[in-house]
Amino acid sequence: MSIKALGFLSRKRVGYVALALAVALGATFALYSIYHSPSSSSATVTRTVKVTKGTVQASVSASGNISTVENANENFTSGGTLATLTASVGEKVKAGQVLASVDSTSARSALLQATTSLTVARMNYADSLVAYTNDARSLARDRSTLATAEAGGTQVQQDQNQESLDTAQQQLTNDQNQLATAETQLGNDEATLSSATSTYSADEALGCPAGSTSSGSSGISSGSVTASSGSAPSVATDSATSVSTTSAVLNATVNPNGASTTYYFEYGTTAGYGTSSNTATLTSSNVASQVSATITGLSANTTYLFTIVATNSVGTSTGTGVTLSTAKTSCSLDSAAITSDQAQVNSDENQITQDQSSITVQELAVKVDQANMKVSSSSIVADKSTITQDRSTIAQSKVGFVQDQGSIAQDEATVAQDEKSLQETQLVALISGTVTAVNGSVGQTVSGGGSTTSSSSSTASSTTSTSSNSGLVTIQSLGSFQLVADVAEADAMKIEVHQTASLTLAALPDTEVSGVVTAVSQVSTVVNNVVEYPVTIALEQAPKAIKDGMTVEAAIVVQSASNVLLLPSAAISTTGSVSTVKVLSKGVQKTVVVTLGIVGASFTQITSGVSEGQTIVEPTASVSAATSSGTSGPTGGFGGGGFGGGAP
Repeated sequence: MSIKALGFLSRKRVGYVALALAVALGATFALYSIYHSPSSSSATVTRTVKVTKGTVQASVSASGNISTVENANENFTSGGTLATLTASVGEKVKAGQVLASVDSTSARSALLQATTSLTVARMNYADSLVAYTNDARSLARDRSTLATAEAGGTQVQQDQNQESLDTAQQQLTNDQNQLATAETQLGNDEATLSSATSTYSADEALGCPAGSTSSGSSGISSGSVTASSGSAPSVATDSATSVSTTSAVLNATVNPNGASTTYYFEYGTTAGYGTSSNTATLTSSNVASQVSATITGLSANTTYLFTIVATNSVGTSTGTGVTLSTAKTSCSLDSAAITSDQAQVNSDENQITQDQSSITVQELAVKVDQANMKVSSSSIVADKSTITQDRSTIAQSKVGFVQDQGSIAQDEATVAQDEKSLQETQLVALISGTVTAVNGSVGQTVSGGGSTTSSSSSTASSTTSTSSNSGLVTIQSLGSFQLVADVAEADAMKIEVHQTASLTLAALPDTEVSGVVTAVSQVSTVVNNVVEYPVTIALEQAPKAIKDGMTVEAAIVVQSASNVLLLPSAAISTTGSVSTVKVLSKGVQKTVVVTLGIVGASFTQITSGVSEGQTIVEPTASVSAATSSGTSGPTGGFGGGGFGGGAP
């Protein structure tokens, strides 16, 4: 089995092919006449084609023998005017498929009216039943309400109402007290905020000195020193003292270890320090001495790192870094106090708003509970009037839903009959098979009588039916004529049910029969070590001359595209996965990359790269003047593309 392009050469176009062949032969003869000299010189012929639009198809070929039991004569149950007739001779139908219909306007109208009436009746019944139930509940509730009102309410209700009133009044008092407390607290906090604001202004006027509650701090000493005569100084960085907002005294312990020693402090806000104190000198000795240096220009509320660096003739020693934190200014402390006091004032105001809201709610609750403690005579009169109305409404509701029950039963029977009548306006296939006869046309008045099935026996000369009934549509089973062919697994993957096929019989070579794929087997067979799958093709509109066992060649269309750009396959060059064509524009040829779609034997679909009407140069052909030279057959137009382009 192989893929082949159905292309564009149908049997109806054989005449065009013959004409093109005659023209090509004439052109070859003319060229031969021009170049009849025995010389070996040759002329180059540029062949071109136009990018056109058309249809491209690819197919899978298959072959086998056709192989036929049951007929169905289809008629409407009741007659009428034939409105649609979808069945046609040769059409393959399935059991249950609609073949035709008579005018259903009256039946649909009747069904719609009956369905609407049934829906309304059911809605009315549901509404009436709900109303009756609700009215009965209302009557029972109103009777209980009247009895309670006449008795002044139950003792439990009275106790509950009194308890609820007491609770509401107590809660109201609590909320009022809480509001008074919140208002007092607000006054105190506003005074504190005012004082903090005044303090900030005073400290700011003094240049924001260190706060009275803030002082600097320092890390702990790095430890003691050990004398080591004849070596670099022994050092230890001690804690800083007298730390203020902008200055501090840095301390350390240094042992010169027997040699004159210079020292200084390094300090800064990072481990790189960055700033040094003045250098001082210690005389030669082996005794540890406390040294210090006062530094100024520091920033308030900032942490610094400092260390001691000592040098003698032997070497330099650096102590371990110790931190110090300068004091906060009074202004920063005042600002923090103002922020805190303002937040407290805001909180007090929110609390007052909540308390006022709670008081409003509780005042309403007290009024409701006070009203609940009283039962007026007007309420008793109103309750009695309500009971009278409830009784009247219940009586009306009961009559309504009883009537609706009867309407529902009647409408259900009508809907069932109308649905059956509407269904009978459609003629459906009793069996799956091929339509062999249609005895009617749209607009014709057809009689009823119903559908029947009958058996048939196939002989070499004719087929006879055991039933004399002639239907509007006659169906012959799927076994009438079909081809079951084995297809190689690679091709079988491309075949799907409902794909069309073109069949040619060996005994009738001039007759082309259409078909449709009805089944692709899921079970494979192995023939000569080749895996194949049986494919069933039902013949459509088979000629009368077809007989059981005839050999058939089938071409199953697996790909098809209409109104697409296409070129003769010979005009396309492909190297690896890249396809190109040569576009001719104003006498200049340019190679253009194109994207291919469906590839047939003669024509190929182009999905991108060129546009309709562009001129494409086909591979160059040489026409030799010598009679012994070979010539290539015509595959396109001469010169300006006389026979080029897409499929006819």
